[in-house]
Amino acid sequence: MAVGKNAHHHYQKDFSMKLPGRTCIVTGGASGIGRAAALALAAEGAQVTVSDLNRRGGEETVAMIAEKGGTAIFVECNVAVEDDARQLIQSTVDEYGKVDVLFNNAGINPMEGSVVDVSLEDWRRVFAVNVDGIFFCSRFAIPEMRKAGGGRIINTASPASFKGWPGNSAYIASKGAVMSLTRSMAMDFAKENIHVNALVPGLILTGIGRDFLAAQPDSEAAAAGNPVGRAGDPGEVAPVVVYLAQEDCSFSTGAPFYVDGGELSGSA
Repeated sequence: MAVGKNAHHHYQKDFSMKLPGRTCIVTGGASGIGRAAALALAAEGAQVTVSDLNRRGGEETVAMIAEKGGTAIFVECNVAVEDDARQLIQSTVDEYGKVDVLFNNAGINPMEGSVVDVSLEDWRRVFAVNVDGIFFCSRFAIPEMRKAGGGRIINTASPASFKGWPGNSAYIASKGAVMSLTRSMAMDFAKENIHVNALVPGLILTGIGRDFLAAQPDSEAAAAGNPVGRAGDPGEVAPVVVYLAQEDCSFSTGAPFYVDGGELSGSA
């Protein structure tokens, strides 16, 4: 049977792209890991909803995707507000008809100090964004994933999910909660083909990463503190997000996926 030009093109599309037609929501998509992931997901054929409180940055991410021929919309959203999270999911369904993937990436770290020093306001704000944000977005996305026959949820955790360091109590506690919540969600939805995993980026050159380095007595030594000997780039994290977003990622759930230059390899 002769293969026509269009048939060949269709074959190429199906086999070269990892996420054709998948609808992916990325929170914290205005910069850093979120932006890199949104670009990578779109490049693999996904329809992307970029979400952030930073409208300018989020719209820039969408424009970058459009420039490369990808499909994306921007939805302004404070994930710590239940109605915003509900609207984020609804806007995605209105635009694309479904939700396949939720990348709960929005997070903050005001470097707020010990439990003696941190203000109650900062403590609650860190938990509101880093933990409540995952709770709210997942709460509204999962019913849509059920309708689609399954889905993938990726929560951004941290080496702080597994170890402590001085002067960063709220962030470390919140990221411990992210890992525990990931395990809990994985158990709750495994039989519905909704897989929930944690991304564990080490020191990456994002806004939070640069702030962390700036606060260290020797930022050069801190950046070189893992076995690889340097900080990572958001573009080095994005391929792991792409893998976790695929239907082919079908036997991993409740697991941490480390992109940390080996930082945690010496930990128990």
